[in-house]
Amino acid sequence: MNRISSFHNYQSVQNDFRRQEAKVHHNQAQLASGKKLMKASDDPLATHYIQNIGQQKEQLRQFTDAIVLTRNRLEHHEVIISNAEQYTDEAKRTVMEMINGSLSPEDRLAKRREIQELAANFLNLVNVQDESGNYIFAGTKPKNQPFFKDKDGDVVYVGDDYQRKMKISNSLEMPINDPGNKLFMEIDNPFGDFEPNYNLNEASELLLERAINLNPDDNSTYKITFVDMPDNQYGYQLERDGSVVKADTFNPGKGIQFEGVTIQVKGQISKGDEISLEPRRSYSIFETFNEAMKLSQGSVSDASNTAKLHQITQELHAAFIHLNKARTDVGARLNTLDIQEEQHDDFKMTLTKSKSNFEDLDYAEAIIEFNENSRALQASQQAFGKTKDLTLFNYI
Repeated sequence: MNRISSFHNYQSVQNDFRRQEAKVHHNQAQLASGKKLMKASDDPLATHYIQNIGQQKEQLRQFTDAIVLTRNRLEHHEVIISNAEQYTDEAKRTVMEMINGSLSPEDRLAKRREIQELAANFLNLVNVQDESGNYIFAGTKPKNQPFFKDKDGDVVYVGDDYQRKMKISNSLEMPINDPGNKLFMEIDNPFGDFEPNYNLNEASELLLERAINLNPDDNSTYKITFVDMPDNQYGYQLERDGSVVKADTFNPGKGIQFEGVTIQVKGQISKGDEISLEPRRSYSIFETFNEAMKLSQGSVSDASNTAKLHQITQELHAAFIHLNKARTDVGARLNTLDIQEEQHDDFKMTLTKSKSNFEDLDYAEAIIEFNENSRALQASQQAFGKTKDLTLFNYI
């Protein structure tokens, strides 16, 4: 009985000594690392939260990388659109110079070459690629060149209508490009719903201001012919698809109205002036460049040719405004990226603080615990030293 009792006393004190020694070592490791949690078993619930925080921080890192990439793409995108604006504005000023009646045919030919060069540079610009070799304006077909010239010299688009997007947060995807057809081939017609074609008398200054058709299903062609009326007034005859549908005295303030069609003109009218209106709600800037080059070969005394050149300047101006709006939209996306990046940074700081609450060591509390465990260890050591020498023979 004495042997068994002595063994169990010895084992109990030794186990207590080892437990206290392990606590002291754990305290020392905490103080050395500054971390409260040295292993998962220290606090399983806190460890679970820290793992979740780590996953969220990794996701934030991925979102931040996506924002950096998206910002680079959009900044490049913005620069290209800005260059397209400059080409468009320069083409507009060149066409305005062609309207000048004092230009010689040689001067107009020189302007034609300028337009031709601008059109070629514009086509090269919109076929630009990013640093990864992707075509910027090809929609979701970045490996395909988006714009080609066909055998007739017309520019065709072979991309699609969609945008490539980058996920920059759990709930937000940011477009990183714009399809080329939306930017350069679907520009709102500055004259409304029709394209004018002129047959004017010499020295006439008649121009279409605007023509609206409220009936979207009406694809008819209209023609206006102006005639003399008594009292120095003008009358008009309106045809639809070759048939006369209305004839009346022309009132400049009221314009011409027929069913859902409203037509406004400006400038000096001459007897016999004609304007044909073809349905067209949008146009391509490439068509405008081609038309400008064709019209440059006309005579400066041709009133119809000059009226079409005025139309070209309006279309180029509308294209400039259209591109400017697109660039503004890209700028808004860049602002959104900045705001989202700040939100990610704020959330990252919150996660870091939460992780610190679970993981970082409270040194004052840890030192108190270390001192207590050290004293307990000393007591265990003393108890172990006395117990290991304790036998029945000491009392015989």
